[in-house]
Amino acid sequence: MVYPSAVTPLTGLTFVAFDTETTGLSPIGAHLVELSGVKFSIDGQVLSTFSQLIDPDSKIPEEATAIHGITDEMVCGQPKYSTVIPSFLQWLGHGEVVLVAHNASFDLGFLEVALAKLNAPPPEHLVIDTLSLSRRLIPEAVNHQLHTLVEHLGLSSGGYHRALADSYHVKDLFVRLLDILSDVSTWKELSDICAPISFNNLQEDAREQLKTMPAGFEFITQAIDEHLRISLTYQGGQVARRIVTPQAVHGWRGRYYLSAYCHTVKAERTFRLDRIVSFRLLDKSIAN
Repeated sequence: MVYPSAVTPLTGLTFVAFDTETTGLSPIGAHLVELSGVKFSIDGQVLSTFSQLIDPDSKIPEEATAIHGITDEMVCGQPKYSTVIPSFLQWLGHGEVVLVAHNASFDLGFLEVALAKLNAPPPEHLVIDTLSLSRRLIPEAVNHQLHTLVEHLGLSSGGYHRALADSYHVKDLFVRLLDILSDVSTWKELSDICAPISFNNLQEDAREQLKTMPAGFEFITQAIDEHLRISLTYQGGQVARRIVTPQAVHGWRGRYYLSAYCHTVKAERTFRLDRIVSFRLLDKSIAN
């Protein structure tokens, strides 16, 4: 991808407003259940859309369903994040595409952790956060939640808390905010007002962290790269032994984790590295 140059006119950029729905608030303990995006030009013209429910491979808590309305029955049989994330990135495409999200750190966190679990490099697309931009441009709003801003500005409302509907709201909000910034016409002028966010490489950071762990932990990297099973002893609520196939290591808010398919419970699980008491590589003959 080629980053927008300082002099790139906003009229020459393609924007993608996107949103996620999840099973909870933390990308470590919760999972994606929907990912959507709206690709548009600076005048608000919609170029294409992406929307996909995701099977989280776990029960959706009632409190999450109460917010977004997505049920276990709705996601049953839908593709997993390992299929949806690559499809979303392919849909984004290359070139001068800028992402837009409201409270972007939340959605980025889930995408970053998912990418780390897939051992995939983070995309180079930059992200504009309409939350921080609206706080600067509309200080008089009662609050800066997406639905409040949509109604405050008299934009088309309704259908909140589903990923595609909220993506449309983010698109409309962003276009209106640019109307307020009527004298801003280039990428540099916009990025000087609201510094764009980059994706973090959570996987690379965590692999460096492994080098500081006790002797032997470097074999976790080998297990990931060669798809080997390991037997580990884990100190969670209680000491437990698990047989897992490691997928990736990644950091999140100062802690480091191992994501793995757990053969004991036959589901994906995440383990804090500092709570792994011991582990050993199993014979390659039983690797996946």
